Amino acid sequence: MDVFLKIFFIAIVSLSCDGQREPSLPLSTDSFRQILRTKVPVPVGRSISFSDIIIRHYSTNTTKPRAYRIRDVKRLLAEPTFDPQRPTVLYAHGFVELYTDESVRTVTRAYLKKGGYNILLLDWSNLAFGHYVVSAMDVEAVGNETGRAVSRLVKGGLSLGGLHLVGHSLGAHVLGATARYLAARELVVPRLTGLDPAYPGFYPALLGRPLSAEDAAFVDVVHTDAGGFGAPASTGRADFWPNEGKAKQPGCLSATVPLTYEDFCSHWRSWRYWAESLTGGELLARRCDDYDSFVRGQCREAPLVQMGVKANHELSGNFYLRTAAKSPFSLGERGAE
Repeated sequence: MDVFLKIFFIAIVSLSCDGQREPSLPLSTDSFRQILRTKVPVPVGRSISFSDIIIRHYSTNTTKPRAYRIRDVKRLLAEPTFDPQRPTVLYAHGFVELYTDESVRTVTRAYLKKGGYNILLLDWSNLAFGHYVVSAMDVEAVGNETGRAVSRLVKGGLSLGGLHLVGHSLGAHVLGATARYLAARELVVPRLTGLDPAYPGFYPALLGRPLSAEDAAFVDVVHTDAGGFGAPASTGRADFWPNEGKAKQPGCLSATVPLTYEDFCSHWRSWRYWAESLTGGELLARRCDDYDSFVRGQCREAPLVQMGVKANHELSGNFYLRTAAKSPFSLGERGAE
């Protein structure tokens, strides 16, 4: 039986065991989108080739970014709206995602609203579709190819000191490889952020090398589905654990069909929190030994720190906070009590 049908059958049985009421499935028209994408080896119009990785530049809106093949990325430097001396963020999406998906649109829209950045997207969807194992095993090579592209930009005048790499899920590990490639050439990335770095195949490192605290000058990680789709333990220099960093995050359904759109809610909270930090959200946290100590109030003497884009680059350790169940997620100081 096809895995799609197996999951659907299990869901029907598990959620309709009470014969006194009609079964109610937490499903939508997008529910099986991620599963179906694993059946497609490559998105329409793309090719399974490293040369078909695309760097997209967002300068005015999130629907029509300028696109550059990764090996022709130096042409970006001639674009009038691109300022090499301005801070630059390079965002990398996760497994089976497209640049038109909500995750990318939410993050890029938040950066546009904040202003002051060159906003680039690493669109590697041509190698992030199909079987997860294959995509995971390509992570290092994609990261190296991206490192070469960034190196060309730096040699062409891009300010390395203003570079910030931000990756979600598998994209976090891709940019970890990018940072390592650059570091090996004495180009140390100032900041690398992992948004719930992908767990399967990376902890332990069976399919690829995971993002780590040594990859950049400052590595911060936001955990929202630890031990599920996300990394199970601390992996950065500063690790943030909103709501213990695990599923189910507040506002996510307590019962979901495995691998459906709804099942990724906690994993995707990481980029939602990140976007809110860009648009003014005060996601305040405190350093603590563990979440239990945090909720018992045993760390209230620790100073308040920011989770998100405003995180201090001198931070180290594990930081905890609580959030609201829906946007705006920030609870301010209440979230760190």
